[in-house]
Amino acid sequence: MGVDVMPFADNWAYLRTELAWLDRLLMLAIARQRKETKVINKVATTAADRLSSHWWKGIISVANPSYDDCRVPAAAAAELKAPVSKAEAGSVDPCKKAAVGYQSQLENRIKVSAQDNIVLALPALRHYLNLTLFEKNLILMVLAPEVNRRYGRLYHFLQTGEEKANTSDLPMVDLALRLLCRNDLERRRARAKLTGPNSLIEKKILRYVSFRPGTRLTSYLQLSEEWVEYLLAEQPDQATLFERLATPEPLLALPAPTPATRAVKIRQPETAWDQLILPTPTVRQLRILSQKASTGLVARTAVGNTMLLVGEAGTGKTTAAGAIATSLRQSLSELDLAKVQPEDWIDVLNSLDSYRYPVLLIKSAAVWFGRDQPEHPDYCHRPTKAQLQQWLHSRQTAAGLTIISTRYLHTVQARWRQQVDTVITLPMPYKLARKMLWRQAFAGIACSSKIDWQGLADQLKVSGGDIQKLADSSIAIAQSKNAKTITIKHIKEASRQRGLSLNIA
Repeated sequence: MGVDVMPFADNWAYLRTELAWLDRLLMLAIARQRKETKVINKVATTAADRLSSHWWKGIISVANPSYDDCRVPAAAAAELKAPVSKAEAGSVDPCKKAAVGYQSQLENRIKVSAQDNIVLALPALRHYLNLTLFEKNLILMVLAPEVNRRYGRLYHFLQTGEEKANTSDLPMVDLALRLLCRNDLERRRARAKLTGPNSLIEKKILRYVSFRPGTRLTSYLQLSEEWVEYLLAEQPDQATLFERLATPEPLLALPAPTPATRAVKIRQPETAWDQLILPTPTVRQLRILSQKASTGLVARTAVGNTMLLVGEAGTGKTTAAGAIATSLRQSLSELDLAKVQPEDWIDVLNSLDSYRYPVLLIKSAAVWFGRDQPEHPDYCHRPTKAQLQQWLHSRQTAAGLTIISTRYLHTVQARWRQQVDTVITLPMPYKLARKMLWRQAFAGIACSSKIDWQGLADQLKVSGGDIQKLADSSIAIAQSKNAKTITIKHIKEASRQRGLSLNIA
């Protein structure tokens, strides 16, 4: 694709690009319509002459043409003078060539955005339903007046020749076919896309609107309200797309919604190595594993890396996984097995492939990899050892990184501990580390100079996660009292709320 291809910042950045293309298309259509009207008015003397202009144009020549009528634009003249091979003669279409280049560049940016886990509503809808370019552009055309009524006025002018809009802002079927199709064959095929069981009309994405009796061509097209909200969202929710388009039969364009789609949370972390407040040997282990995984992902080797992260709640297991994903320039896919319904366990397991989730963090590993408990009511839903073995083997034979995390090492069976590449234990923070965590938790917050950070680190032997929660509570308490700075009193009150004693002046 090239290093110069940049992803879209968000869904609105994508919409602005598409609407700029629609602007150019409409301006070109209006220029052509005005030029045609100018030619007709020079010859037509009655209303009948205007209605029959499609027949007599080209037969009657205009006497004493104006200068602008025959002048060839400089850009067009350059295209006409360019040498063309015999094979290409009669087939070169500058407008078509430019359109293809635009679509190709747009598709590249959409792909790069997908790799960065930036959800773009209209491309996601097109991918899910396997829509044609005409159907995608049709939705964009109907959506445009929801962004700016100027599009509605432009549609009205192209549909009626009148500059004052006194009817709907919506485009007619006839206008959509004229603007988005190049010939009669494309128009016939495009019109067929608006009928049938798989059409946008049948799926209730678009609907016909008629203000008076007429033909289908004179019907207006409108988006359903719920789709307007989804398509215009700055950060579209993929769950909305899946819920509205879920069908009994999976679509070929994209796998049907699965429990894994809802359970796995994908995010793009920005955690540098120096943000990890861990012992130096532990950080070194994490970085070595990251380098191994990077080699596999870059070379796309058939070797995946696996790691077991052990540490109590708040010791930084998720932060460590985020630092690895950041260094790999990959998104981090998080799955907490404790939050997945037991009846969905098998489906989730089968969905966790390395291609879709190259860097995967599985929390609460004991749910699947812990000791056998046949008496447990959910044990019957648990994946078998053979299924887990097959899944682990598939992850280890494809480029990627699988991180399994648990609070205590003994909660994971020995057979699984022996099969992972690395076991790394994250300890509870020591005094100096706790002091750094306290200062980090209040970074950017105005704090009293009288706070004894070392005293806090000495007395409260808690994890980094607990320190962050205490800091958040202290800030909330200070805000409720309209305090200008955080004081030790606020931290004491937050500690008491969590059942911790703090004896510090």
